Amino acid sequence: MNILFLTRYFYPHIGGVEKQVLKLSQELIKRGHQVTIITLKHDSHLKNQEIVSKIKIIRIPYLKIKYFGLLSIWLWLLKNIKLLKQADIVHSHSVLIWYWPFRLLLPKKPVYVTFHGWEGIYPIPKKNILIRKIDALVAWKNIVIHDYVVKHYGIKADKIMYTAVDLPKQPLLKKDYHRLVYVGRLDQDTGLEKILQALSYLKGFTIDFCGNGPLAAECRKYGTVHSFVNPNPFFAKAFICLSPGVTSILEAFTYKCLVITTYNNPVKKDYLLMTPFASSIIVKETPSALAQAIKYYSQHPSAAQAKINQAYAWVKTQNWEQAVKLYLKLWQQ
Repeated sequence: MNILFLTRYFYPHIGGVEKQVLKLSQELIKRGHQVTIITLKHDSHLKNQEIVSKIKIIRIPYLKIKYFGLLSIWLWLLKNIKLLKQADIVHSHSVLIWYWPFRLLLPKKPVYVTFHGWEGIYPIPKKNILIRKIDALVAWKNIVIHDYVVKHYGIKADKIMYTAVDLPKQPLLKKDYHRLVYVGRLDQDTGLEKILQALSYLKGFTIDFCGNGPLAAECRKYGTVHSFVNPNPFFAKAFICLSPGVTSILEAFTYKCLVITTYNNPVKKDYLLMTPFASSIIVKETPSALAQAIKYYSQHPSAAQAKINQAYAWVKTQNWEQAVKLYLKLWQQ
């Protein structure tokens, strides 16, 4: 099949959705399919078109102007409508609004959407909820990443899945029980401020932050900020992962880290607890409770072993073979 993915950002941009689309594309190509990515040109130094790992990447010049930005994308796609016509499958990753006019122009074209996460704004704006509901009507079928999306956006999921991950190829290292890792954006909407406040109560810990953002300077008061780097070496050393993001949590599971984290609003709470792995992680509401949990399990690592083993057993089922099968099954339906 000739598969066309629409996604806001893609390689070399770093993020959870970007990683998922890249891995999914690579696995589909291994199975003999052709994959084209249409994405925004987030950096002027990037090429308009290139092929990476047999994936054809086409980048749209983007006007960062409200309403005109979307209009420019629609006009670009209209000018390049042959890309849509040539595709056997059009699948959007959270940007199906790009395709709205073409649902009318190409009514028989199979089009699908994956709803990844949320926009990080609480309360969720009514406009965002409306867009997702329209997306669900426009798409033939959808995949929802996470159960909480159904609850908070009021859409029916055709398939629910979680982030697929790779297991480490090297033997796992002996853990440093006083080493912590945080992976993700260093911003307020992640609940990071609570985590930093919890860290202010602790002493004797080594903390690595794999990410960047407005709170980077604050993070440097407690540990080392490595920017957006490969987090795997840090997962390998750390005993406790503080990340609240699903991709980071699952990656932490593969390295047998104990996940202790927090939330800063009801959506984020459901994001963490409306999951099959909720019983495998420790979620605390207050910074003081979070600090107490970190201190306790670092001093009593054997108390965490049941949760770590349970998480590792579950994450082994969240592999790319199963993810690709789910996508192919959705398209075949």
